[in-house]
Amino acid sequence: MIFTNLKDDLQNKILPENLQRCINYTKENFEKLLTDECGSYDIGSGIKMNILSYETGDGEGNISETHLKNVDVQITLSGGEGIAVNNNHNMKVDKIDEDKDLIIHSGEMMFNVVMKSGDVLILFPEDVHKSGSKREETGKVRKLVFKVPVESL
Repeated sequence: MIFTNLKDDLQNKILPENLQRCINYTKENFEKLLTDECGSYDIGSGIKMNILSYETGDGEGNISETHLKNVDVQITLSGGEGIAVNNNHNMKVDKIDEDKDLIIHSGEMMFNVVMKSGDVLILFPEDVHKSGSKREETGKVRKLVFKVPVESL
C-alpha cells in the first residue's frame, strides 16, 4: 500500500510508469473529472478508470476486498472517507470471483486511512481494503478508482 497526494511530486515520480499515469491523468483533468458522468472509462495502456460518487456511512455493509489481476489507484476528488485496510495474510478468504477480479475477505481490519481531496491510495493485491466509511459524519465522496493490470508494472 502506498499513501500519497497528487501534489507529492518527489514521491510520485519514483512510482512505476502506469501508476504515475493515473496520477498525471487526474492532475491534468481534475476539474473535468469533478463533473464527468459516473461510470467506467478506458484511459489507455490497459488501465480502466471508474468515476464513483456515493454517501459514506458506518461501513457495515461494505465488503473487504482484494484483487488478483489489478492494482487499485484510488484518488479522492471531493469529500472524504475512511478506507479500512489490512494485509490479506491477516484475513480469511470468503469468496473468489476470478471473472470480476474480486476476492472477498472477512476479519478485523487493521487501521483506517482518511482520504481527502487530492489524496491517493495505491492498493496492491495483498492489500485488503474496505471503502466508504464516514470520517466525522456521513457525507458525499467523489473519487476515481483506476484498475492497473499487475503485469503492466
